[in-house]
Amino acid sequence: MILLRALACQMPALLLTVGLAYWLPIFHHPIVFLFSQSGLAVGGSLLLRQPTWWIPIHLLFLPSVFVFFTLALPAWWYLFIVVTLTLIFWGTIRGDVPLFLSSSEVAQAVITLLQQEHALTFADLGAGVGSVAIPVAKNLPETQVEAWERAPFPWLISAWRGRGLLNYTASRRNFFAADFAKYDVIFAFLSPLAMPDVSEKIKRKMRSGTLFISSSFPAPDWQPESILRMNDRRKTVLYCYRID
Repeated sequence: MILLRALACQMPALLLTVGLAYWLPIFHHPIVFLFSQSGLAVGGSLLLRQPTWWIPIHLLFLPSVFVFFTLALPAWWYLFIVVTLTLIFWGTIRGDVPLFLSSSEVAQAVITLLQQEHALTFADLGAGVGSVAIPVAKNLPETQVEAWERAPFPWLISAWRGRGLLNYTASRRNFFAADFAKYDVIFAFLSPLAMPDVSEKIKRKMRSGTLFISSSFPAPDWQPESILRMNDRRKTVLYCYRID
């Protein structure tokens, strides 16, 4: 379904641009043609209300294809690129959750919250390469840290980075398989599409008094206990929810 929606943006944009090129010579210029098609694809993405991270994908897709073909690379290079991107952005293809990297400011804020909570168990849902989970494990050796990441390549990086940490586990499984009741604090940097299901399970499964921290995306129909605003490049907002 996700890829079909992406094609529903790209193909009509390509056909429309070809039609314009038939009537208007200016569209024969490669730059005009490529970025006209990309702009129309972005417009289609907005009409279909795709998540915002699809905008740069649509914008750069056809120009990137054009550049790769002009480079005349060996055929195996294209297979390598496709496989590598699939391993990195596995969640975007399968679950509408892209790879987001948290800043060091976010990691430090989470560490401070864990110290305040006296947390002994911590989970990072959709941990990526461990940009939050690894600093937590290094700074809080008494806290058991579990990093859940389904995309193969980010999980591999996360597992490698945490290989010497006795309190760190990198799990390459769907985080819905986790036992939410075992954690004192859960952190997630997911997507607006994932938040309804995630927050609903957290409300039902986490123990009373524990803490859920959502980076950037608030949980629907749930009043946060506190909101922390970071001074990082993304101006990240952390929404902190206390489980009743």
